[in-house]
Amino acid sequence: MSRVLLVTIILTGRTGTEVVCCETARGLRKRNHDVAIYTQQDGPTADQLRAEGFQVTTDLASLTFVPDVIQANQTYPLLETIGRFPATPAISICHDSTIWYNEPVDLPSVRHLAVDPACRDRITSRFAHLAERVEILHNAVDLDAFRPRSPLPRRPKRALILAKHPSYLEAVRAACSQRGLDVDVVGPAVDKVVDDLPSCFRDYDLVFASARSAIEALAAGCAVIVVDSRGVAGLVTHDAVSSWRENNFGRRLFSRPASSEVIVAEIDRYDAEDAQLVSRFIRENSSLDGYLDRLEIIHREAIAESAANPVDRGELLHCMSRSFRTLAEAWRTQKEADFENFARSKHEELAGFFLERAHAEQAKLSAIFEQRLRAQEAEWTAAIEQRLRAQEAELSAIFAQRLHAQDAELSAMFEQRLRAQEAKLRAAFQQQANHTEAEDQEQARAVAVEFQRQASIKDAEFAAFRAWVAPRNLHRRILHKLRRGLFKS
Repeated sequence: MSRVLLVTIILTGRTGTEVVCCETARGLRKRNHDVAIYTQQDGPTADQLRAEGFQVTTDLASLTFVPDVIQANQTYPLLETIGRFPATPAISICHDSTIWYNEPVDLPSVRHLAVDPACRDRITSRFAHLAERVEILHNAVDLDAFRPRSPLPRRPKRALILAKHPSYLEAVRAACSQRGLDVDVVGPAVDKVVDDLPSCFRDYDLVFASARSAIEALAAGCAVIVVDSRGVAGLVTHDAVSSWRENNFGRRLFSRPASSEVIVAEIDRYDAEDAQLVSRFIRENSSLDGYLDRLEIIHREAIAESAANPVDRGELLHCMSRSFRTLAEAWRTQKEADFENFARSKHEELAGFFLERAHAEQAKLSAIFEQRLRAQEAEWTAAIEQRLRAQEAELSAIFAQRLHAQDAELSAMFEQRLRAQEAKLRAAFQQQANHTEAEDQEQARAVAVEFQRQASIKDAEFAAFRAWVAPRNLHRRILHKLRRGLFKS
């Protein structure tokens, strides 16, 4: 039996490293090891472990024993632990290939493990001399907790999304809707934590998850599509499960964006019999018992190596000072990257917001402009019609007045000329009447004929003149001509 101090940065919920810490603590205690846990932030998960009898502390000075071996999930709290127990060998398990508090450190008392090749490469890229010494220890599942569900249906009916980030939820929901699947969402993305995830899996045929959550769902017998905010890997099949387990169903598998079209295509690959083969592989190769077997061997090796080669404290302090600088640089680099990503996302968010506001304002102004334009157009049309009718009435009155005056003037002139012509003709006739009766009669007849002819001519001229001066629709034609002139201008 050995005294083991497990170190993790937080114990408040059900993140991957929190679950690893809990399962490791319970598994080692069942094997008669004395287990204590140091965390920098405690909460409900830490309280649960305390209720089970574990010593969980946020103050290393309060530990009741000096550990034989330290096992840490992050290097940031590990440095503090090594400072407290410099002679104790430590196991550092890298669970994340990017986060700053998992930045690898090179200390003589630390043995490095990694959960997948990406995490291993993070360590060896920093410290090439460790390339042959970094072992991959895959994530495991408590098979007693995650028991196989009943056989899957031929076609999936219900789906569950285990979501850490909301960015891909709409795409998954849309894909499930297209294929008629009822879908539920749990996880940090929707602030909904499931206390009993093993029993929850029994109600779902298809699970959307990644990393450790995907392994747990597969162990329970669900079909799994590996997807998260980084993209889509796809449906876990028997042909792919070995290599995907090697990569922890994580970072290096996400080759496509999380679009509804891609996810629909993966749903269509669902195969109940193949999913059963995948589940059997996971249960045979990712058991917590096998994980603990290997962990105990690593602990014994680390303790024996430390006993044979005690750490020089001066060298350890020198290496720790460099490690703190390494962590500080990793923290600064990530904060800068996070700030750039935050600034970029905020810029895109604000750009979208202002663009949306601009479109809305433009639509609003366009509607107001159209409304005002129609009102102005109606007002102008009414004013023009009113002015046109007034102008038409005025012109009609003027034209009628002038027409009547012209008609009276022409009538008077014609009557005057007619009377003068008649008097002239009568005088000529009277003069001719003094001639002989026969001649006078003849001349009178000629004069009468001529008079008749002249009268007819005058009548025709007068009728033509009247027709020229006062035709029936002359005032309407003149008005039409005036209106046409007005509108052309």
